[in-house]
Amino acid sequence: MEHIEKFLDLLEKDEISSFIYELFDKAIELRASDIHIEPYKEYSIIRIRIDGKLIHFLKYKKEKHSQIITKVKILAKMDISEKRLPQDGSINLYRYSNIDFRVSSLNTVNGEKIEIRILSFEQYSINSRLLGFSENSKNKLSEIIKSKSGMIIFSGPTGSGKSTSLYSLLNKLNSKDINIVTVEDPVEYHIDGINQIEVNESIGLGFDTILKSILRQDPDIVMIGEIRDTKTAKMAIRASITGHLVLTTLHTNDALSSIIRLKDLGIEDYLLSSTISAVCSQRLVRKLCDCKEKTTFKENELRIVSQFRKDIDKDTIIYKPKGCAKCNSGYFGREAIEEVYVLNDNTKQIIKNGNYTLNDLKNSFDYKKNHTFFESAIDKVLEGKTSFEEIMSVLYDYNIINMKI
Repeated sequence: MEHIEKFLDLLEKDEISSFIYELFDKAIELRASDIHIEPYKEYSIIRIRIDGKLIHFLKYKKEKHSQIITKVKILAKMDISEKRLPQDGSINLYRYSNIDFRVSSLNTVNGEKIEIRILSFEQYSINSRLLGFSENSKNKLSEIIKSKSGMIIFSGPTGSGKSTSLYSLLNKLNSKDINIVTVEDPVEYHIDGINQIEVNESIGLGFDTILKSILRQDPDIVMIGEIRDTKTAKMAIRASITGHLVLTTLHTNDALSSIIRLKDLGIEDYLLSSTISAVCSQRLVRKLCDCKEKTTFKENELRIVSQFRKDIDKDTIIYKPKGCAKCNSGYFGREAIEEVYVLNDNTKQIIKNGNYTLNDLKNSFDYKKNHTFFESAIDKVLEGKTSFEEIMSVLYDYNIINMKI
């Protein structure tokens, strides 16, 4: 890449500040979400994450590594003398007024590693509209939030866009006559009109402690960044059952597994059935660039797809990545694939009765009205928004119902 000589020249001249600012500029230009500055035994490297994929950016001499780390830590107001313990900080610069750089340091056997999360308010504004969700899913969520009570749970792994979806719902709910309070770790985007509180475990300010105080603040809507333990789960349930709308996230593989997870955390079935309004899950898939090429399903791909869509045949036109100067390997940007389940009376009764399995929950829904992940993903392929290879790469760990590969 053309950037290599320029960056190496800055390092040779010991122009570390210019190197850092140029690195930020290039990362923002490439729409990167993260920068990794990593030491190894004989050299150091920089990798950046674009559209969810880590890409090698630069390899440089190991002796320059400590200078780069020190400069980043100074900008992030971190303790440069502390190299053994992990630290967190943030960088706010005048030249990047709409961007917050969240910095994390970690000591490895080869030296300190720095990870910089790039939080762009401009990109957030673009993505914070449930981007990629089907109209059916958006309509379900719009109806649920009108009730102003109950619990909506988003699930998925780190980096799947759960928080962005929660912010999207909060934006829809945000008004002068509603008291919205959030508890987050950390607060990623600051939103006017919403009271946002950041967890600080070092002083005993955890999710459960904050939630107790929040309930004394006359909230209408409570957003909990993540339910991690039994204490937080019970406080979230308490907030929901006392007439508040609670939005939160969980780390589960699919939407309905969130119910099983809360049960495992010790929440009684009768409370789950009376408080949970909807469970959602999502993943982010890379979108095909405009340079995409037409193709058709391969035989094995068609066999998989036909289990869900009988109207698809071997002549159905889909698209594959090509690659051009604008994109990264044929893809440009990402959007969500999702599943959204609004709990019906049948599902609530099954939960209330107890002794249910994940399959019992799945079978309580009409699949014509509730698309699964894979069906949502196939829709994206048929619409030409992404490739079949991409959805299989993203969902490889997802147990697709009755799939025979």
